Amino acid sequence: MARILVTGITGFAGSHLAEHLLFRADEVHGLAHEEPPFPHLAGIADRVSIHRGNITSLEETKRALEDSRAEAVIHLAGIAVPTLASADPVAAVQVNVLGTATLLVALSDRPNVRFVMASSADVYGAPDRVPVTEDAPVQPENVYAATKVAAEALAREAASRRQAPVVILRPANQNGPRQHPGLAASAFAKQIAEAEAGLVEPIVRHGRLDAQRDFLDVRDMATAYAAALSLAESGTYNVGSGRATAISEILETLLSMARIAIRAELDPSRVRGGEATRLALDSTRFCQRTGWSPRITLADSLRDTLAYWRAAIPNTVGAGGQRPPSL
Repeated sequence: MARILVTGITGFAGSHLAEHLLFRADEVHGLAHEEPPFPHLAGIADRVSIHRGNITSLEETKRALEDSRAEAVIHLAGIAVPTLASADPVAAVQVNVLGTATLLVALSDRPNVRFVMASSADVYGAPDRVPVTEDAPVQPENVYAATKVAAEALAREAASRRQAPVVILRPANQNGPRQHPGLAASAFAKQIAEAEAGLVEPIVRHGRLDAQRDFLDVRDMATAYAAALSLAESGTYNVGSGRATAISEILETLLSMARIAIRAELDPSRVRGGEATRLALDSTRFCQRTGWSPRITLADSLRDTLAYWRAAIPNTVGAGGQRPPSL
């Protein structure tokens, strides 16, 4: 059992990681800047210790480390939706880059604390070949990816001065319950659930569908973060499925799971410019060194994402997909 501090514990990936660490019988602490309650932690609230603080505050971050007596830190806090980062680049840099710098400074007098950091496959941009290995050049094509490249550089510099390993993980695109609706799979699932509940027209509005990405269930990613704690040396690792899947396949799979007939419609406001890119990750290095491998299929991940939104959205529709009669 280890004492582990998770930054970003109240978020999508952080909450699933907390659940997995508790399953392993670790002592779980979290750094959170927002006020309770924390809906993503509802099922485990009595088993985690939350330390209030902002990741960009050195004093508050140091206090969380001291109070938790953490033996390891898994750093997930950040603005993780690319469109949100592009909408406010200053905030993205403050949280993703300065927040990482603040945490590393707070850890400077704790050289034996293990450090695992979430980066992103987005740092590769549009690679020349796929699946892409960790040796491929980074070429960020959006604000979010640029902040991750900067945060990685800070972590590598800190690794040279630390005794415990500093591990950087570059995850594939993640799906699963609790995903932010600003990301494709969750956006589609939410619209389907709303249509099934009779709240909106039976239409899923979407942007471009021709990009191909590596998709991984968030719960598989949670096990990867935990597995990274076992690594004996600092390093950077890809974590993904190795398969490039078109966004169109994600939409088609979710539509096939709908309980009513729903059609797809292009929404020009959701269309991003540029050429469609293809990305898949070669995770051989990480798999060989940790024994990790993905367990949850894409179809099951999407089914669980849809189930999450069905439970989250009030159902105003009667049996058979029809609105109940007016009284």
